[in-house]
Amino acid sequence: MKKTLVYSLGAVLAGLLMVGTVDAAPVNHETVLSGDVVTVVPVGTAVKEGDPLLTVQTLGGPMVASRATVNGVVESVSVAPGATVARGQIITIVNSQ
Repeated sequence: MKKTLVYSLGAVLAGLLMVGTVDAAPVNHETVLSGDVVTVVPVGTAVKEGDPLLTVQTLGGPMVASRATVNGVVESVSVAPGATVARGQIITIVNSQ
């Protein structure tokens, strides 16, 4: 009984350690607004959750259309200033950390 408990605890601890060593994963970020791109974060930029990734021109002026949902580094950007984006379009990929 004690031996089984010790092995079970060891397995649980090993599992927890493995969870902590998960590699970074790419996360797609979509725009929530349509419009002409005013600014977009460049590739290689370190971002934190909540940082603006994209702004678009609206009737009320420039508005943030996409924010980082994870901490990480911008891996790719699929739009440039002056381009037109549609709501739901993937605009950046952030490699989470």
